[in-house]
Amino acid sequence: MVNFVKVKRNINFGENPGERFVARLYRGTDISLDHLAEDISNATTIAFPDVIACLKALEMNISKYIQNGQAVKLGYLGSFIPAIKAKSQENADDVNADTIKRFWCRFFPSTDFKRELGKCKFSLTDLNVKGIIK
Repeated sequence: MVNFVKVKRNINFGENPGERFVARLYRGTDISLDHLAEDISNATTIAFPDVIACLKALEMNISKYIQNGQAVKLGYLGSFIPAIKAKSQENADDVNADTIKRFWCRFFPSTDFKRELGKCKFSLTDLNVKGIIK
């Protein structure tokens, strides 16, 4: 179940500007690498330190390949794809590394993972937080 809350927003654009209410994802507590490793260890015959070692190696290698400009495909989950934003030039000779303004990594879920995400159910969470409407 995916939790959400209602929030009030002041919309300054579009046909009907003004105060509006919108659903906002409530993530709750983020899952740490240790927590993930513990869950994997409990679900398999692999000891916690070995799972941590594998997950740390996965982190380091994904980072390395992305920084080398390579995509990393993780099967069911999807792909990490490096991307750049560059300033256009009138002449091809003017295009160089200095025209690249930003380098980042995008994540694209696989078709199967997207399909599963589309099946998620949502639940209104009752919170006592300023700005959140019950």
